[in-house]
Amino acid sequence: MTKISQRLLKVALGFGALFFIVSKLTSKKIEPTVIKRNFMVGDSHAVGIGSRINNLVTDKLLAKGGWFVSNLINALNTYPVTYDVKNVFISIGTNGQFSKNDNLDLLVKTLRQKFPNAKLYVFVGSYGWSGSLSKAASYANAQKYYQRFKDLGVTVLNSQLGYHTTDALAHSTNTPEAKKIIAEITNIIKN
Repeated sequence: MTKISQRLLKVALGFGALFFIVSKLTSKKIEPTVIKRNFMVGDSHAVGIGSRINNLVTDKLLAKGGWFVSNLINALNTYPVTYDVKNVFISIGTNGQFSKNDNLDLLVKTLRQKFPNAKLYVFVGSYGWSGSLSKAASYANAQKYYQRFKDLGVTVLNSQLGYHTTDALAHSTNTPEAKKIIAEITNIIKN
């Protein structure tokens, strides 16, 4: 081996050692994502019921009174992808009176994109308090609406807010219906 070859080998080994040392000093340990948070998104029912449940985040960017499906989709479009969410609970549809024109396909697709590790749940909102439809028609609209969620692979909770004659009752978290939803969500979170 010539002297030039020996010098080149030493320089190469020196750079290799330097690179190794620098990479060890600057590298960070990558921690796996722990999937543990629970989110509530949607309308005023999300805000009210979400406020009564421990270990649940009701993000003000994703839950507001008066929201329609389109509002939630728009908010989700600017929300970062979040990997550490285990469950997302959805309350939506009440303000649009369970419209067949709501783009639930896009809502569910967007929720899955933004919370890729989360299981999605939805609960039936309130109806009747607007007075625009009969109790039977309101019930039928709500059942068809939430069946669409079920068809998209979203779990529909057994408990539902259902029919209320006043806005105040519909939004109370002290009604038997609201308490059942709170208990069902709490049970899901614990398991």
